[in-house]
Amino acid sequence: MHASALAYAESFGAAYANSVARPQPLAPVSSQPCDRLAAIAHAHVEVIEGWSCTVQDVIRLATLAAELVGLVERAPQVCLGMGSHIPLHSPSLRHGFAAAILGIHLGRAIQLDAIRQHTVAKAALFMNLPSLELQDDLTAPYAVPSDAQRITLARHPQLAADLLRDSPGADLRWIEAVEQHHESLDGSGYPAALRGDEICLAARILKIADVWCALVAPQRFHRNPMTPRAALHWLLSRSRQVFDPQLLEALRRVNGAWPPGTLVRLANRETAIVVTAPHGMARPREVVSFLGAHGRLFRDPVRRDTRRSQYAIREVTTLGTVSVKTEYWNRIWEFARPAQ
Repeated sequence: MHASALAYAESFGAAYANSVARPQPLAPVSSQPCDRLAAIAHAHVEVIEGWSCTVQDVIRLATLAAELVGLVERAPQVCLGMGSHIPLHSPSLRHGFAAAILGIHLGRAIQLDAIRQHTVAKAALFMNLPSLELQDDLTAPYAVPSDAQRITLARHPQLAADLLRDSPGADLRWIEAVEQHHESLDGSGYPAALRGDEICLAARILKIADVWCALVAPQRFHRNPMTPRAALHWLLSRSRQVFDPQLLEALRRVNGAWPPGTLVRLANRETAIVVTAPHGMARPREVVSFLGAHGRLFRDPVRRDTRRSQYAIREVTTLGTVSVKTEYWNRIWEFARPAQ
């Protein structure tokens, strides 16, 4: 299954290689994974912000989703770790992009074929289009949605599905996944209060990816972000009521408590990143340090052994206002060990 994902992405892109609808320009296939991921992310922003319900829009987004499926196959740890660190001006679009990557990973973990991974990716990249501006506004400090805004948020799955229905070429599985991505197993979700198997598998995957990415995101309405460990515990505690238990187990295997991309503060006050996730809930034995105690980028990132007292992990942290360029991220991810 996994070997076919890259071939599927290449064949899908080739079908539209000579079409004006294909997103251009993208990074060359031979480029570094971070470069290509950033190129796909920025092309995604362009497509979504210019969406006008045309067949060209559908082809462009579907092509980007296929390329993302292929890139996750080629560089899984980089994609999982970088999804939330790509510099986009819209937190909501960055959230959807990160959810697409995690959704693809969850699909791979339960042996979904590339076509169904593609459906999950398309749905994640599109799901929040009707409420992007509102969701971005609500990431401001101390922002609390009004009653009218809550109604708008509750309607966005249906509105997004309606936009897809008005877009020639959007398939029914894609529409269904978008429309159902806020449904819950116990019927407490929206917009249709579906239960159990009434909810399609792609939507169940997307539900977990969407919630996980929201829980750990720096912008969380008026709430602080959770650590990955706390977010995993929160989801597991609600598995029987809301989430698919099989998919939560897949999330535990894919992410654990210290997924790739987790930023940590070390005992010596350096900021480092997890590039190779340990199995289960164990702490990573190695991280890559790239920010000094005063918040300045090192000239070269360096591997740290967290079993040594001066490099012990003290807490999960964020980048704050620090900006890291894509070429520097490429150097950081050179330290990642091959996925097991």
